[in-house]
Amino acid sequence: MKRKDIDAALAGRLAQTLRQHGPLAGLAADAAVSLIKLGTLVELEPGEALIREDEEAAREIYLLVEGALVVKSTSGTVARLDRPGDVVGEVAVLLSSKRTADVIADSAARVLAISAKALDLPEYAEVASAVGGAMLRDDWIKY
Repeated sequence: MKRKDIDAALAGRLAQTLRQHGPLAGLAADAAVSLIKLGTLVELEPGEALIREDEEAAREIYLLVEGALVVKSTSGTVARLDRPGDVVGEVAVLLSSKRTADVIADSAARVLAISAKALDLPEYAEVASAVGGAMLRDDWIKY
């Protein structure tokens, strides 16, 4: 897993992608760029774990930029996420709990890591609310 800082040019490109679906959809372009610049880009190889079940919560959520992720629990595969803007890691952050599932790269993938502290900022209240709504989603590709 590689982490990269995000400069203004990359933030602009990521905002174009991530404003199409998920918690950044509908957010003004300048607000999306500002939030993205607070994050970190994480690159994963196929089969690499982004999150492990029962890990202490890292206090960050992830937005899929490209590639595919598989969510697995002890009962088996839960879902496959492959749309830019799909959210993972939100359950442990919102509930202040341990991670509830493994999240594994199903292909080469890039995700945006956003800290819970960034989502606590008043200017991103709309995004934080949308992340909370992600816990209730039913549009995953389920197994």
